[in-house]
Amino acid sequence: MKGTKLIGRNTSKSLSKVIKKIEIEKLRAVHNALMSSLEEVLHRAHAMFDINEDYIIVIYVGLENGAGWVTEFKGKPAILFGLEAIANLDWAEKVKGLIAHEFGHLVHWLIRGENIEEIEDEQIMWLYTEGFAQRIEDILTGRPWHLEEEGWFEWCERNEEMIKQEFLRRIENGEPLNPFFGSWYQLFGKQFLGYYLGYKFIVWLERQYELTEIARLEKNMIKEKIMEFLT
Repeated sequence: MKGTKLIGRNTSKSLSKVIKKIEIEKLRAVHNALMSSLEEVLHRAHAMFDINEDYIIVIYVGLENGAGWVTEFKGKPAILFGLEAIANLDWAEKVKGLIAHEFGHLVHWLIRGENIEEIEDEQIMWLYTEGFAQRIEDILTGRPWHLEEEGWFEWCERNEEMIKQEFLRRIENGEPLNPFFGSWYQLFGKQFLGYYLGYKFIVWLERQYELTEIARLEKNMIKEKIMEFLT
């Protein structure tokens, strides 16, 4: 690729190269943002939690299926960051919150001593796992969260009962809960409502438990608490 010379050439091949160059530059910007924020967020997280176990951080390109998630990689808990998804969501300037959120999942995994992905096999548990991670993001980096748009949190506050009722309705009718969490869904014209609701659930639990206790709650107890919170 030879820089701006390609811009003036009216061929599909040249246009493809220009687009590719723009995409690569955007990916580089996202990568730089990640690298400049990782150490700061991880330092805060390690100061807050006593983390002695090994874990892996993977930054990848080529699978545009998620900005970040926690999974097992090479036999260890790992945080994966997808540069394409972060770029497409325009989260380069919000990446500090994304790092904190995913580290929240990792902390949950390590404190609980259990693969968080396996807990999430039951969709109702997403309220607990994503809520915990969102609470950690809130503690480490504050608001606005990485997934917010202007006025989003205030709208959620005003419509919290409606969000709860819809979440409960879907549980009772066995309907998918994906619209509350996926970045490709909208519910009531908004995205990410499950993260707000999960955060409020964890804050509600903190009236009775410490965060480390919440991280270790038994599954049946979690489900009971979710239903109590929603009703």
